[in-house]
Amino acid sequence: MQRFLSYGETIQQFLEKSTVSGNIRSYYDNQIFGGDSVENRYAYSLGGMIKVQTASLYGVSAGVAFYTANDLGANDTSGRELRLDPLLMGSRTSLNVLGQAYLQYQNPWLQVDVGNLLLNTPWMGTADAFMIPNTYQAVSVTVHPLPNLSIIGIREFRYKNRIQSDYHRQTLLNYNSYYNYLPNNSDGTLAFGIKGQKLGIKAAAWYYRFYDLTNLFYGTVGYTTPVLLQHFQPFADFQYAREWADGAQLAGPVNATVFGGILGIKAHFYGMSGSVFAVYDNIPQRDTTLPNGKVLPNGGFISPYTQQYSADPLYTTIMDYGLISASAAGHAWKAGFVFHPIPNLRFKYSYSWYHTAPFLPNVEANYIDVTYTPGGFWKGLSLRNRLAIDHSNPFADYHGTFIDDRLMLQYSF
Repeated sequence: MQRFLSYGETIQQFLEKSTVSGNIRSYYDNQIFGGDSVENRYAYSLGGMIKVQTASLYGVSAGVAFYTANDLGANDTSGRELRLDPLLMGSRTSLNVLGQAYLQYQNPWLQVDVGNLLLNTPWMGTADAFMIPNTYQAVSVTVHPLPNLSIIGIREFRYKNRIQSDYHRQTLLNYNSYYNYLPNNSDGTLAFGIKGQKLGIKAAAWYYRFYDLTNLFYGTVGYTTPVLLQHFQPFADFQYAREWADGAQLAGPVNATVFGGILGIKAHFYGMSGSVFAVYDNIPQRDTTLPNGKVLPNGGFISPYTQQYSADPLYTTIMDYGLISASAAGHAWKAGFVFHPIPNLRFKYSYSWYHTAPFLPNVEANYIDVTYTPGGFWKGLSLRNRLAIDHSNPFADYHGTFIDDRLMLQYSF
């Protein structure tokens, strides 16, 4: 009887230490094409995520997360769908997926995850700007040999983008007009990274092998000073990426370089805080001929898991445009500020210049991002509006003024 009670108590403790979390999302996206015959596009979705994470038993736990997105009959999903913005949830009226399902082992210096995972690396991430994030069938190992130092190894096998219902041996390049000839039998990706911080310095280095597409080295280093004059903290960051072809060279003889930097200063005054910044990125010209005969001037630089999403880590990328998504050589500047008039209100503005002529028309973009999180009784609630006003956007096959507005209401629990 005593053994039965102890088993029962153990099960009860196990269940009590397991967690349930999630979110509810109501998103509305609106794309306006001013002064042109292109139809304006919109999409609405109500949905969210619920996740169960078991308690740890000898360091082993499991997690599952279910995602759903539903248009409630609001979207143009019949006929030619000329007024539908497919980025939010595709052309479906309802999308339901088991996005995460994994086993995890964890101790103070090691974490191993196996299964359907969220990955958080610069060039393989969640791109979680809409209803459902990117997820990956993968094995991920993270080692913490020293405080503030992490070493990561990842082997990814299959991928599910934001609007797919299942995993496939594909990348986003399979849906890119330059690379739509790629076969649907990708061998996945191998990645290694190391990152750390000390005395205001942060640095990271990553290597990706996108099998039969390209190899990618990516490094960043940044420094933030101690607080000066009681209010100010200058900061600077630098990024560098190098790609070269891999294996069967399905993306052509890739040979590309990207580099950039950011300078800025943070400030704190009487409960208010913010920063100002100036940013630069450059992709030198190097013509590369793809297997389908198309010629790209950017050395063939590719980003298989962010290309159409504008979710790459370049400092000058905004929510709907950037040098990587443009697939063009050139350089970009961005200047702006972030301002917190009160702790739960964030206002961001930036102005960007993308100089890619004669390969693509130059693009100028205003970007405004306002987020309010009331806190208190409404802890977990956030209201966010992201607005981009692009003067020409060849990535959207449009060369007039393009307005991209995204209203995002979320409650996290």
